[in-house]
Amino acid sequence: MNKALFLSNVGNRDLGYGEVALFDNKNIEKSKKLREKCNKTYNEITEKYLNSKSFFEFTGELYLSGAHEKLDLEPILIKDKIKIICELYDELNIKLLATMQDNSHDQDTYYSAEIIKEWLIRKYPKLEGNVEIIKVNKNPSDYAVMLEEYSKLLSRLDDHYDDVYLGITGGTPAQISSLIINGILKWETKTKILYKPQGKKPQENDIGKILFKKFKNEDYNAYKESEMYLLASEVGKEHEIIEDWEYHKLRALHFKNLFDFEQAIDELNEAFNKANIENRRDIRREIELLRKLESDESTNDLKETTEKYKLLINLLIDSIESKWKNGDYVDFVGRLFRLEEAVLKTIVEKEFNKSMDKKNINGDSRFYEYEELLNENPDIKDYLTKKKVKIDKGVNRHSLFHLVGYLIENKGLEKYKKIHNIMDKLNKNNKTKKAPKKLEKVESLADLRNKSIIAHGFMGVSKKNIIELYNEDKPNENEIIEDIRLVKKLINIFI
Repeated sequence: MNKALFLSNVGNRDLGYGEVALFDNKNIEKSKKLREKCNKTYNEITEKYLNSKSFFEFTGELYLSGAHEKLDLEPILIKDKIKIICELYDELNIKLLATMQDNSHDQDTYYSAEIIKEWLIRKYPKLEGNVEIIKVNKNPSDYAVMLEEYSKLLSRLDDHYDDVYLGITGGTPAQISSLIINGILKWETKTKILYKPQGKKPQENDIGKILFKKFKNEDYNAYKESEMYLLASEVGKEHEIIEDWEYHKLRALHFKNLFDFEQAIDELNEAFNKANIENRRDIRREIELLRKLESDESTNDLKETTEKYKLLINLLIDSIESKWKNGDYVDFVGRLFRLEEAVLKTIVEKEFNKSMDKKNINGDSRFYEYEELLNENPDIKDYLTKKKVKIDKGVNRHSLFHLVGYLIENKGLEKYKKIHNIMDKLNKNNKTKKAPKKLEKVESLADLRNKSIIAHGFMGVSKKNIIELYNEDKPNENEIIEDIRLVKKLINIFI
């Protein structure tokens, strides 16, 4: 069952007949004749005459005497709107916002609203019990007061409507603006404006969607700029900021950042199917790139493996920068040490032409090619032993770090020295004497990672802690990011 709400300010031009209001400065003669008709009927019942100088008293006496029941008075500004809405919904609730100030005013509309309420129920019996008058007790011409008053009044109303229509033809400018603002704040995209220009048909405007699209566009851009692609996709789709293909592309970028390439490819295929020819080219290139990264099939071609690792390292560095920018420092540190291992492993495998992966042969799982490298090169084994590397522990960040050190010192591969130095800083104790108490038992940035929630502890990770542990002199708080960018540049040159 679909359900709608119609909220309308009642002004002193809402009550009349046809297109003529009881008090109308534009149709003075017709309005005067309508009041005379009312006066005659009222006199027949009470033998008195209505006060034509006060709208409030005029409508009050008409209502309280029952004279309105013998007249053809109707809600001239909202009658056509109500007819349209009644036909569209199974259930319609109507709230008439009428002024009844604490110190009564000649222009108060409460009794006019009472007459309109009776007309609505008589005309549309299904509205019985669904029409309510909400009294506005404060000054309807004060913008600040009305904004606050309407906020309170609307906060008491139900949220569960399919659509909410705001009738803005009647009421003061302050009432109209307050109804629009507070209506949109409460019901957001469900909010519509329904109004009837004089002499014209009722007009509808999806103001909630229009305004929220503008508001949410700022959120969308902020999420996208921060590489929060999943949030960007949901906001963009909900508020019709983006096309369907863009929604799936943003989701693909989200999964790509999680290194879930299979899911990213699925989303890109959806984007491809919905995009135009021009955008399909870029999507196709992205799919082809991710397919190179997605495959888990092992290969004996180390050159091919190295190229794949280089692509993954580039993507990893991009995501590390994003984590730093967005303040995700725990995740930043976790990815930092995955980067260290990946970079060192890629250099070692390229230069020694040996795989550093553990392999299972006949049920025996070992680092076969690493052991082979050490057996074939006693000088490498001696070098690692002097560096206190536990040979029997196999391949890890410690052994990889010193294998790259060997390449620099014994094989003259100075091109890797800057990368090696940066990796060294990740594991060195660079704390100053003024390090915060929290870091007293933290030996290095690597140790901070181990004590954080992504490893073995519950220690929090802040930007200040990372800078403190990475560079004791702290000449530049972004030095760690600049070093990571340098690693990316050097990897792309030398690998």
